Amino acid sequence: MFSIIAIKEWHMVWRNYTVAITLLSALVLSGIAAAGSRLLYRQEQQQREAANRQFRQQWELLRADDPHSAAHFGTYIFKPLTPLSRFDSGLEPFTGNAMRIEAHVQHTMATPPLTPADVYLRFGALTPATVLQLFFPLLLFFLCFNSYTQEKTSGTLRLQLIQGATLRSILRGKALLYLVIMAAMLLLSMLLYFPMMTTSGALPHILLLVVSYGSYAGIFVMLGLWLSTVARHAGQSLLLLCGIWLCWHILLPRLAAATGEALYPLPSQPAIQEKIDQAIKTGIDGNDPRDARTARLEQAVLQQYKVSSPEQLPVNFDAIRLQADEDYAQRVYEKYGAKIDSLVRLQNNVQHYLVLADPYLAIRSISMALCGTDYAHQYHFNQAAVQYRNMFIRRLNNAMAYGGEQGRSLYRQMPAFHYEPPATAQVLRGQWLPALSLLLWLIISISLLNRSAKHASIQ
Repeated sequence: MFSIIAIKEWHMVWRNYTVAITLLSALVLSGIAAAGSRLLYRQEQQQREAANRQFRQQWELLRADDPHSAAHFGTYIFKPLTPLSRFDSGLEPFTGNAMRIEAHVQHTMATPPLTPADVYLRFGALTPATVLQLFFPLLLFFLCFNSYTQEKTSGTLRLQLIQGATLRSILRGKALLYLVIMAAMLLLSMLLYFPMMTTSGALPHILLLVVSYGSYAGIFVMLGLWLSTVARHAGQSLLLLCGIWLCWHILLPRLAAATGEALYPLPSQPAIQEKIDQAIKTGIDGNDPRDARTARLEQAVLQQYKVSSPEQLPVNFDAIRLQADEDYAQRVYEKYGAKIDSLVRLQNNVQHYLVLADPYLAIRSISMALCGTDYAHQYHFNQAAVQYRNMFIRRLNNAMAYGGEQGRSLYRQMPAFHYEPPATAQVLRGQWLPALSLLLWLIISISLLNRSAKHASIQ
């Protein structure tokens, strides 16, 4: 019975051009977002590859008096683009993609300039993920808000009941139709971006994205149908659905961000750098000044080589001291970096637990994680970049201290930076709560629709 109702519903929505308008709107938005994202991906990929080649060539042809001078000259490393990073850019527009490597200073990722456009600041760049997360629910609400109320006002609901249909079969037929339309819209929107990615090892992530976004869109289909059954008229249904959209997509995300910032405020970068410089100078605990550390190091090295003065050493003590300073500075940076990371994670936890009340926050978290643009991926890359930076400086200082390859031969032997992102299983372990949120809201929306089949008004 409900398949017959689904076919009848299809003729009704097609007759008043609702489906055509909705499909066209979805495809236009998705097409613009996909075209812009794919173009941006190619441009950024070319720029980063060119920059990597340029800085590598400069490094290998470097003329420096000694390896430590070369360490001061340094180089740059760039965060590689993930295959899906332009499907959902996540935090990348704000966290940067380049890091300078040089002696004595541990740089953070260079933050790109922000566009002053108000729309960008409010919603971010127009990416396929933005369309599916923000605008797709509105289109689904527009498709479903009058589905049941128009049956009541036109009198066709009574006719169907007289002919033997039940409210349950009517609502199931409508749900079947709108879920099929939703799946078609979703797949068409994603196919505009994903075909070029299927050969780049991203297929498991793409399949998980399709399942996640399908569950997310299903929630709005079910809620749209449910409110259409409980509302007195179409205007009330549309008003309630718009209120849900505003609450989930505007109010709760802003509230979560503001709450996290208020509860766990981050110190300014100058304040942190001042504490780091002071800790390097006077010691992590404030009672171990640099001069005392240098004196202990000198005494230990002299005892190791059984000589009485640095001039008698068969190694370069200045280079050994420089590397010891680097090692100590790294301990300081790790200490304060861990404090900043803990504050950021506490801020993110506010949104992380709020996903149970907001499926938009849930799908946003899952989408960024699968596309490799969330905070966890940024932190993972930063740790890899810092390890490479420390190896880079240590290798140069050790070459100066203990001899070996020098000059361009040494620089050419320096390994290039290579980054391996975390495995899919590791990514998914941190997304169990957002996935649970989507599942719970899907169950809740289906339950509400089933309940309304027993109590929905027929007039």
